[in-house]
Amino acid sequence: MKKNALLFSIMLITMLLLSGCWNYREIDKLAIVSGLAIDKNAQGDQFLLTAEIIDLKETMTQSKIASRKIEAKGESIFDAMRNMIKISAKKLYWSHAKAIVVSKDVATQDIVSIVDWISRDHEARITLNLFVSKEQTASELLFQQSVTTDIRSFEMEDMLMGNRSLSKAPNVKVYEFMNDLSEEGISGILPALGITMNMDEKTAELSGTAVFKKEKFIGFLDEEDSKFLLFVKDKIKGGVYTIKVEEESPNEIITLEIFKNKTKITPVYNNDILSIMISTTTEVAIEEQNTTNNYIDEEGRKKLISIAEKTLEQDVENTIKKVQQDFGSDIFGFGRIVKAEMPSLWKTMDKKWDTIFKDLEVHVNSEIKIKNSSLTSAPLKVGD
Repeated sequence: MKKNALLFSIMLITMLLLSGCWNYREIDKLAIVSGLAIDKNAQGDQFLLTAEIIDLKETMTQSKIASRKIEAKGESIFDAMRNMIKISAKKLYWSHAKAIVVSKDVATQDIVSIVDWISRDHEARITLNLFVSKEQTASELLFQQSVTTDIRSFEMEDMLMGNRSLSKAPNVKVYEFMNDLSEEGISGILPALGITMNMDEKTAELSGTAVFKKEKFIGFLDEEDSKFLLFVKDKIKGGVYTIKVEEESPNEIITLEIFKNKTKITPVYNNDILSIMISTTTEVAIEEQNTTNNYIDEEGRKKLISIAEKTLEQDVENTIKKVQQDFGSDIFGFGRIVKAEMPSLWKTMDKKWDTIFKDLEVHVNSEIKIKNSSLTSAPLKVGD
């Protein structure tokens, strides 16, 4: 009898636990959002939203996934989203959204409103990819030619995944950007999107870095400067580094493939002067060489390493100086490191860090390690 009672109790508990989702909704009652573009109207007093919606009906009749666009205005982001129901006749579902693109105007004035909505909404994920448009509007990036998939927002996420082998734009999730906005001694960055031509058609492409100062967008870094920014932030996952090896022959270059990198930043305070020491250790391979000189044998390799180290040090320092002079925004997080490692000193500097950062002395020391030279042991020579 006791065994039967125990078995009945277990079955009852199991039935309660496995009874299904408490807030279950039919999929055909939802408009599944894959991505969003946020602009302002011509008067600048309303948000203009363009949502990319996965077209379930079209998807069921063909093998590839299709999408449609919905546009609506509102006094706030949430107001504009709810106004989309008047067009879609369905509530927007955000859990599968991959990308949000904002215009330069919105990034300058309203970026806090956007991250605030994302952090409060129970469906939108803080792992969303947030981009800034280099074009006049954000919405036009949703209407360009697709290359790998007809869902433009999914392709934007794929661009960031593929960027690991390029390192020409930062990969920043919403929660990371929120952290940078809320912390002292660092300003935020986001990946930038622009339009390029592919097979005589316009398509979107990753296009460097959007730079913020506090909560305001202030400008863009190009792809090359973005690479050296990622070196400083220890975010290099791969990529290509091309260096000139002969001063008298600028067309003679060697292309290195980056396998991994480690960056260490150390604040130094001597004689009432603060400076920053940056050390990078980078593992590379020789992938391509456009030179007749031998940089593969032991002597040539030592020369190549010396040239590569000096070139990388100069490139990183030039990018830092450019950010100091053109933006005056500590996107590298030097202030945050000073705060963590020298808290007493930081208390004397935090109120005037923007001024200190512009004239901050930064020294870079790079170490290059060459793994191999692929399959050839000598440069290719053309016969007579």
